[in-house]
Amino acid sequence: MAPLQLTLELVPAEAAGEEAAVESMETRVRAAVNACFRRAEIHFQRRFERAQLAFNLRGMAAAVAYPTRNAIRINRRLLDQNADDFLLNTVPHEVSHLIAYRVHGQRIAPHGVEWAAIMREVYGLEPLRCHHYDVRPGLTTAYRYRCGCDAGHVFTTRRHNNARRGRLYLCRRCRQPLRFSHREAPAG
Repeated sequence: MAPLQLTLELVPAEAAGEEAAVESMETRVRAAVNACFRRAEIHFQRRFERAQLAFNLRGMAAAVAYPTRNAIRINRRLLDQNADDFLLNTVPHEVSHLIAYRVHGQRIAPHGVEWAAIMREVYGLEPLRCHHYDVRPGLTTAYRYRCGCDAGHVFTTRRHNNARRGRLYLCRRCRQPLRFSHREAPAG
């Protein structure tokens, strides 16, 4: 099945106009999650228990899957700001984590080959590890960190405080420790 079919399944043509305005975002997410599970059931020829959904995630993550609890937490602010992309990419991303766990067991890497195969084969999507949503409006203060390469790093208050208490963060590119540079006031 092509990604376009998933698009049509998630946002049916009859949901236009007044019905779409009335439909809540949570209902749209639940429909997208169900559509993703149905596609996985067709692909794997087996039934999967539907995930528990919570819309209480905060911070810079768009959503988080908890495979052992069969649950997904959604960042409502990022959902509202990026609704279409969220439904078409973030929801299948998180459901893929749950399906990978059910099909391949607990000893797989979160964004490993099993998860990537589900993203490609079941949903027809590129297995991207991170979203590109604008998270800056949610930051109250940004903390700049530096490493050995030219990569710039911005920490949230929580991550900055963890670093101050001794937690070591490494640059993914050069693998050197990140060192505090300066604090930035929020934009705008």
